[in-house]
Amino acid sequence: MNDNKTQKELSFKQKLNLVFDDNLRTHVWQNMVDWFIIALIIVSTVEVFLSTFDGVNARMGNVLNVVDLVTTIIFTIEVSLRIWCADLLVPKYKGFKGRVKYCLSFYGFVDFISTYSFYLALIFPIPYLALKVLRVLRLVRVFRYMKSFRILGEAVSSKKQELGISLAFLSILTVILSFLLYFAEHAAQPDRFENGWGSLVWAFAKYLGDPGKMADFELVTTWGNIIAIIVGILGIAIFAVPAGLIGSGFVEVIEDKQRNEVLAGRIKDINNRFDASTGPKAYLDGRKAGPRYVSFDALQAVCLLTDEEIVEAVRESDNLRFHRKEADYDTSLRFRPKKSDYGMSFADLKVLERYKTNTSYGFCRRTEENKFCVLNIWGATEHGLSHFVETIADNTPLDVITRERRFFGTAEELGQTHHEAYVKMTDPNVANTESEEEPLPQMFQDYLADLRQIKSDQLVIAFASGASTRADVVVEWGMPKDTEGFQFEGSHVQPQHQELVQHFVETLQHNLAEVQTTTPRKNEIVTHFSFATHSIGMGRKETHIARGIFNNCHASVVMVYLNVKTILQGSDDNYYSALKAMLDTIDEIS
Repeated sequence: MNDNKTQKELSFKQKLNLVFDDNLRTHVWQNMVDWFIIALIIVSTVEVFLSTFDGVNARMGNVLNVVDLVTTIIFTIEVSLRIWCADLLVPKYKGFKGRVKYCLSFYGFVDFISTYSFYLALIFPIPYLALKVLRVLRLVRVFRYMKSFRILGEAVSSKKQELGISLAFLSILTVILSFLLYFAEHAAQPDRFENGWGSLVWAFAKYLGDPGKMADFELVTTWGNIIAIIVGILGIAIFAVPAGLIGSGFVEVIEDKQRNEVLAGRIKDINNRFDASTGPKAYLDGRKAGPRYVSFDALQAVCLLTDEEIVEAVRESDNLRFHRKEADYDTSLRFRPKKSDYGMSFADLKVLERYKTNTSYGFCRRTEENKFCVLNIWGATEHGLSHFVETIADNTPLDVITRERRFFGTAEELGQTHHEAYVKMTDPNVANTESEEEPLPQMFQDYLADLRQIKSDQLVIAFASGASTRADVVVEWGMPKDTEGFQFEGSHVQPQHQELVQHFVETLQHNLAEVQTTTPRKNEIVTHFSFATHSIGMGRKETHIARGIFNNCHASVVMVYLNVKTILQGSDDNYYSALKAMLDTIDEIS
């Protein structure tokens, strides 16, 4: 998707997705399209209704045919576009098989059968009456715009297991009773109960009120009448039990929606608290920057939220993401324990971090011709790393990939499986083909897919956390530990990028040696950071992500390790000074 045409098509597709979200409370032009579709559905239904009158059909037949043809053409275009955009509405509808799944979903099937049946009639001899019946199904499409019907659908869906069990139980009990009825009445009324089918039809006909008079006769045996009484009670239960279950599900759905509205309000308040802080801009010479985190104490004082309410909002922030107006991403929240002093043996503070999301694993932004890509490897697990990379992304046009979610459990997070997948990025499932392990999580596969999109002419600047015992900033490009100077043989830097990497390292070292900046209180400060190269030596491992990107994408990778004590969890003065030095460096080399 690197050419202009594809980008324009994607943008058009995203706009269509906003039209087809079935929400009548979006932008004005999108609402106008929705109401236009609803009006056409009503016009089409009225046309079918009027065509049933012989007199009207004789006088206005041509007009009705034109209305039928025009509405069918418009619906054909609309339904075809819906099928095309289905993967943006629900990811599982991606690809050809996904589109088939969409067409077999409830509304997808109604769309398909009520629209394309017109064209099937041109090939197959479908009766005219059948076509009219299928077109009346268009009226069902109005339900997708009705909030009450969606709530009812959610209520039935939430209780589908209980409904299935209760109906299965009642059906099995009815079959048993119908056989008992056969044995009780067969001898007395052999013409009425010739076989088991007759007694089964009698039982179910009683449930439905006997519309065809198939059970309109008296039972003559005592046991038959007893069984009939039980069947009558079951006839009440077969409707009362599902009605009760759906009713309870309806109440639960409404309560969940009310709860979600309250939670969405709290999440919005928390996000507004992040947006309200503008102090960090002073450190960065007016560049865009938000707070690294917001403490529980601040949220309690400003938003009047309890600890439990804050934790609940964080827990649901992935499900109720806060969408940024005029932005192509949402934001989510996560909880972090924090030490007020890094030397403490335990965390005594509770804080929230905010991060961007537009993918299943985190955030991805690509441009067409950018020669740099910023990569956040451990944002899901390390304090401050996501904010550091996000601020770089907000102030530069670089490509960005940030990993914001855990792919595995804590023990597996450090395991070998996903490292092997990094090496074999050309096929994210290769790492599992010769083992009995479960397939890689979908979000991890999405992450690998985006990593594979890194271009061979790009320089990747990958950020990670560094141990507190190391230099404040350590830069590596795949040479052995303690390598001195700018050597590149066996590194993960392509020959065409060697001069650029040297320029980046020298500029960053120079900028970190003495950082002059201004605090939000207008105080001038000078910060000095220690700097080292290849004091860790991780990039030599074939299972390291940098080596995987180099081997499979043929891009150059520079690892930047930020000291967790002095920078990532250090004071604001240290943190923003290091961030300023990094931004200045990127501005100089790009």
